[in-house]
Amino acid sequence: RSNEYKSYLRFVNKSEVLDYVDKEQLPVSLGGSNKSLPSSVMENDFQSITEKKQVTFTQQAISQPNHTDGTVKPSKAVYQEKMQLLQISPADTLAFTVQQSNSESAPQVIRMQNLKEVAVAYKVKTTAPEHYRVKPTVGVIEPGQALEVSVQLTPGSAVTASRDRFLVQSTLVNNPIKGDITDFWRGIEPGKVIEHRLKCKVTVNGSPIDDKHDGVANNIYASSSNGDRLAQLDAKLNAIQETVLSTQKQVKSILIIIQLMVVVFLCYTGYILYQEYLLLQESTDKTEL
Repeated sequence: RSNEYKSYLRFVNKSEVLDYVDKEQLPVSLGGSNKSLPSSVMENDFQSITEKKQVTFTQQAISQPNHTDGTVKPSKAVYQEKMQLLQISPADTLAFTVQQSNSESAPQVIRMQNLKEVAVAYKVKTTAPEHYRVKPTVGVIEPGQALEVSVQLTPGSAVTASRDRFLVQSTLVNNPIKGDITDFWRGIEPGKVIEHRLKCKVTVNGSPIDDKHDGVANNIYASSSNGDRLAQLDAKLNAIQETVLSTQKQVKSILIIIQLMVVVFLCYTGYILYQEYLLLQESTDKTEL
């Protein structure tokens, strides 16, 4: 009877689940209308810029076979491309350049142009919010208009930045937004959101850090041992910098003390000379008498 039960099993994705389950029995994150059910963890792959939490995610396949007849159906990625609301540049990769692994990059730009005849709202997320300064993270682009989002890599984030990803979400604004735009986004159904993913590429002192599938190796830090050495060198450099700053403070304090001693000595010397002058003047007056 196990073979008989197997015939009832179905493997479906988010777009097909409504063919088998009533909308009232599904959470909002899966396209349903039941708000009491927990959200799907798939919606939490990317974090907003203000959320300081490290996350990881995998790339979605371009297409997948049908579970019954083996035919290939368009994936969500293909659907998203056809329903594109914004022309985004760069289309695939954000490139950052830093002089040292612990220095910040020059600001890069994500340019978005509205391709529709109505306004489009956007939101920028990343898998590593603590690695970047992004502004503005949310907004509305009017029909035919373009907007630029500034993205800057923070100091000390270059070594692992090639593993980071950005997600640009967009949705149509059919009616004027009343109140805060974050409240507007909370009310948007997942099925009405178009997503565009961007990879990150980092060049340190002219040498690119490649994003490997294992998420560790790259052509500068070819092994974990090299990465450990870099961390040790950075720690030593920081210790030297702290020692230099401490020494500078001590030298400044000594100089201030020396200056005060010189002032006190001059004042004391002046006082002694003045007293001697008075005594000399007094003796001269007595002599004249």
